[in-house]
Amino acid sequence: MNTSDGLTQLRRRVEELERSEARYRGIFESSPISLWEEDWSAVRQHLDRIIASGVTDLDAHFRAHIDDVFTGIGLVKILDVNKATLELCHAESKDQILAGLSVIFVEAAVVTFRHELVALGNGATSFEEETFISTLDGERRTVTLRLAMSAGAEQTWERCFVSLLDITERKRAEEALRQSKEETIRAQMTMLAQLSTPVIPISDDVIVMPLIGALDRARMQQATGALLDELQRRQARVAILDITGVPGMDAEATHGILQAASAVRLLGAKVVLTGIRAEVARCLVELGSDLPAIVTRGTLQAGIAYAMQGGAGAR
Repeated sequence: MNTSDGLTQLRRRVEELERSEARYRGIFESSPISLWEEDWSAVRQHLDRIIASGVTDLDAHFRAHIDDVFTGIGLVKILDVNKATLELCHAESKDQILAGLSVIFVEAAVVTFRHELVALGNGATSFEEETFISTLDGERRTVTLRLAMSAGAEQTWERCFVSLLDITERKRAEEALRQSKEETIRAQMTMLAQLSTPVIPISDDVIVMPLIGALDRARMQQATGALLDELQRRQARVAILDITGVPGMDAEATHGILQAASAVRLLGAKVVLTGIRAEVARCLVELGSDLPAIVTRGTLQAGIAYAMQGGAGAR
């Protein structure tokens, strides 16, 4: 090969590299995702010095020596950013961003940078984490950060690429959906509670609350509140509490029933307790309750018959 042919091949190779670089720049600039080209070689040297000093647990070291994290932040050299980065950061020119990472950092981003240092210091060549940045006018944005060392720069870290995917609106939508679900769940729980303690009007003067299922303190409080509200709203004279559907009555449940009965009497109405079984009778006696003040019947039908046949005669 003569000198002329060698120069021709070299020129072609240079032209190919220039075209390749031009294609890369075109892709870099036109990407809709924020892209950063950075030089981390000084950060690598900073980490090497820390490791050489005998540090074996980088995470513990950086937690205890936050100044070393901020030193690392200051050592990152931003080589270039694309148009999407200017839009994300609300910057008018690249110079505003090339000044350094501190212009967009918030406290959460410092934590993310610490995680980056630990990962890279332990041998990783890429990193990804959800974090936050601040725009130049102070708006907080949620982003997914991805960092990768360029091919051939895995040892020196002289060239790496960072992408920031803005997920702020997605996170806001997720939070709104979460709150909506919580509100729906609360509404459903309220509805279920109301369904589990319905108040049924038998006549203008008589209402019935059939209790079904296990009774705990919270449910008895809810049931008592619903019963008193309906009693006051309808100005009923008799309230029937039916416990036929309650599988078991312990002392706590019986005490709750008695408290509900006492509250009803304070509003001037009579109380009829139906569905009485042996264990309930024993609990009533053991608690020393004021049995004469409570009308008891074995079945709901008997309780309704009592109320309709004159049990509601007087307050």
